[in-house]
Order: sequence, then structure tokens, then C-alpha cells
Amino acid sequence: MPCTFIGCQPIYKSNLDVAAYEILYRSGTDNAASFADGDQATAELILNTFTDIGLDQVVGEHPAFINVTRKFILDHHAYTLPKERVVLEVLEDIQPEPEILEALQGLSESGYTIALDDFVYAPHMQPLVDLANIIKVELPAIDAAELPRHVELLRHSNAQLLAEKIETHEEFERCRELGFDLYQGYFLSKPNVVTGKRIPVNRIAALQLVNQLCNPTTRTSDLVNTVGSDPSLCYKLLKYVNSASSGLTRHIDSISAAITLIGFRRLRSFTSLALLASASNNKPIQLVATALTRARMCEQLAIERRHERPDMYFITGLFSMLDALLDQPMNEALQAVPLADSISDAILSNKGTLAEVLNCVLCYERGEWEGVILSDVASDVIRSAYADALTWANRSVATLNQMA
Repeated sequence: MPCTFIGCQPIYKSNLDVAAYEILYRSGTDNAASFADGDQATAELILNTFTDIGLDQVVGEHPAFINVTRKFILDHHAYTLPKERVVLEVLEDIQPEPEILEALQGLSESGYTIALDDFVYAPHMQPLVDLANIIKVELPAIDAAELPRHVELLRHSNAQLLAEKIETHEEFERCRELGFDLYQGYFLSKPNVVTGKRIPVNRIAALQLVNQLCNPTTRTSDLVNTVGSDPSLCYKLLKYVNSASSGLTRHIDSISAAITLIGFRRLRSFTSLALLASASNNKPIQLVATALTRARMCEQLAIERRHERPDMYFITGLFSMLDALLDQPMNEALQAVPLADSISDAILSNKGTLAEVLNCVLCYERGEWEGVILSDVASDVIRSAYADALTWANRSVATLNQMA
């Protein structure tokens, strides 16, 4: 499985306690950013952080500074990010156009923290200054003799001042004397590169999902079917919910619950980012087909047993192959998503009524006929459930392949 990379650089208070981290796009282990498309780099950075690695693993409990492009702001993708956990860095090439100011004002009123990145003051930038909570002053771009006047001009705003790109002890001490609030630069700490495993998403499934989310007549059940057609998309969604939902107090027991928790608007932005970030899809298609067969058969048997929540059985079957799909131990894969304990127990420990159904499905799949037993479901019904599941899974995979 390919790797994913993130740069992570501390931001310090004047006493050198860590105040936050800036997360940075990286395409490899080299500690430098190299990309041709800023929008795609932003999408990849966010997906890598929130779904492949996990925000807590990158920054712990600290805020994460994230660069956002003009298109990212205007397309309202920032609302996919948890306002309690992130600081939105408005890039230096963004001008105070009316549509930008309106979008940033909306974010600010919604509780997001706005920072101006690589900032050098000019009078025409005052509308952005007025909106900002943090201003990152780019030291190399300002003559040393002009820095005090620059600081004085910005002190008239209510924003915190962050001295960035500090490269020497002398620069650090001078910035402290000038009263900066926050500090960042190679003198204090270079970025670390954090590595994780990339989880590819089926672009066709993601495209279907975006199209459905743009249709006002789409029902939650339609979205559940599309998300459930791609185990990696489902896994990314649940992991995103876990990373983006600060203070999550309940575990997810179905795809429907995850969609309800984040809402259609955030789901649309999340899926759009997944589409933009994914350059290719290299999941083994047979693994996907097997996972879908298990999910459907578990769901069908739950319906036969008149269980109230067949959707829980679907997600149990779907994630029962997560270790093979993600190429990592099952306990590690499941730790990253906020699944209900009953689902995790069924997959990891073979416990509970969910496990009874899953075991029956697995035994049928392997031809271990002595294990194909459910006390309240006839054997011919089990055979029929498998045939239905196999047909449904193959049809789902074939449809996606035809659309590719």
C-alpha cells in the first residue's frame, strides 16, 4: 500500500511552550513541498491528515494551522474542518475581493479562526486585517529597520501577531522585544514528516456520491448505498467523522448514523475533496467484491432474523475485510474509526449476535458447511442470501467498472 506524508511544524508561545502546529503538504520523505496544483495539494493534505493518519496523531490536542486556497474558501470546503481544531491560513496571494471577504466573514461568524499567511502589510489589505484573528508576519520579506513600524501598524487590529520564518537567535529575541504573540521558524524547529498509509478511494463511487448530494431529491438511503459500495470510502468517512467531530460522545453503528452526524453539506465537501485528492485507484477489485458480498449477506440474514438494525450487520460484514483492504492488523484499522462496540467485538473477538451472523457468512464463503448454521434461519434461506449477495456485489462492481 502506498504511503502518505504530512509536514508538521510547531508554533510557539513567547515562553517556548507549543501553542499549535502547522500541517504542511509533503509528497515524500523530503522535507519540502513540491506540487503543481495548490487546490489538489490542499485537498490531499486535509484527506491525508483527517482520514489516512488522523488529526490527533499529527497534532495531539493542539490546534492545526492549515493553508487554504482561494477556491477552497469560495467552494465552502472549509466547513468540512472542525472549527475547534483548526486555524485557516489565508494564503498570501489571496486578495481582499468582495466574494472572499464575504466568505471569510461567514467563516468567522461560524466560529472559525482566520490567519493571514506570509503577510506583509499594505493599505489595500486592511479589509483582510480587520477579519483576521492571527497575522503571520513574514520576516524575510520586511526590512529589519521597517519591522517596528510594521508591527505598530498591525497592533491597531485585534489580531495576534505571529513572527514566522525566524532563522536566527537574534531574530527571535528582537521579535520578543517587539511583543509578538507567537513564533515559528527553522531556528526554533524544522517541520517533521509524519508518515501513514494511503487509503485509495474509488473515484466513481465518490463521483456518484457528489452527484447524489447535489440532487435535492436524494434520500439518506441512497447515500448509504453509494458509500457502502466502496469499503475504502466508507472507512475514510468514518475516520473523518472521528477526526473532525471534536468531543464525539457516541460510537457509530451504521453508515446512516455517520451521514446524519456530519450532514449533507459537509459530506458533499468531504467527498469533493476525496475526488480531488485521489489521483488513481489501486484497490484489488476482488477484495472489494468479497467485502460487499459479506456485507450484503450479513444484512439479508439480519432481515430474515427480524433484527431491528440490519444496517449494523451490513457495516460488520463490510469491515470484516478491513485488514486485507488496508494492509494492516485489524485492531489497528478499527481503532481509527468510532464504531459501536458491538461491531468491533464481532469482528475482533467473535462476540455477540453480530458475530453469529458474520461467522455463518464466513463459513459459507469458505465452504466450511458445519459452521453454516443459524438456529432460526433455514439452510435454503442462507443459500439464497449468499446468491443474492454475490449477484448484488458483482453487479455493483461491474457498474463501477463500466462507469470508469
